[in-house]
Amino acid sequence: MVTIGLICEGASELKILTHVINRYWGDDVVVNRIQPPTRMSHGIEKQDDGGGWSQVLNHCNDNIIMDNMAMNDFIVIQIDTDACIQPNYDVDIYDENHQKVADAVLYDRVCDRLKRDISEDVWNKYSDKILFAICFDETECWLLPLYYENDAKKRCATTNCIYILNQKLQKDGIGIPKDKKNNPEVVKVYHEILKKIKRKDIPRISQYNYGFRKFVEQMDAISDGLEESEL
Repeated sequence: MVTIGLICEGASELKILTHVINRYWGDDVVVNRIQPPTRMSHGIEKQDDGGGWSQVLNHCNDNIIMDNMAMNDFIVIQIDTDACIQPNYDVDIYDENHQKVADAVLYDRVCDRLKRDISEDVWNKYSDKILFAICFDETECWLLPLYYENDAKKRCATTNCIYILNQKLQKDGIGIPKDKKNNPEVVKVYHEILKKIKRKDIPRISQYNYGFRKFVEQMDAISDGLEESEL
């Protein structure tokens, strides 16, 4: 049994990442939620703190990494890129000519930011145990290919993803308010959405978002390593 600690921005991201991980690896994985803390109340999962990208960054330090690696085989760290230019996040999205950088460059910059407060010794010890789920522009962008298989522009969108997703969801009488996406009732909406994601879908839909694709590549590498260790 493989155990994975999960650090995310909010309850909705916890829901999405937990589902993707469980679908991809099946019954051989247990997800332990590190951040944000949640609790069940009357059958509804509630988030206990404000969460957000700042809390994700606050969890990227030696003490938290070492404490949680003692209890988990791997740690997944999720963060959105939509606020990366904000103070304290401090990731530049432009090059020297003030043009937006390529996804691969932005991905590397965000990964470097997550590693900023992790010492070289700790990173060298655990680097092969830490996976990054970098969401371009927000986690909901990963879900668009489920609803826009035949719309090349929308399935690859990395801006206004909640709005674009809601265009389809509202036809089913549900939606995701952007400012309340971690509300317990809204988290239930994510549960309904995620029912659409099967194991066979993940490699296909991940191809439309660079961060999602990189996350799946990391899961594949771990799977390959686990299979080799069992030989």
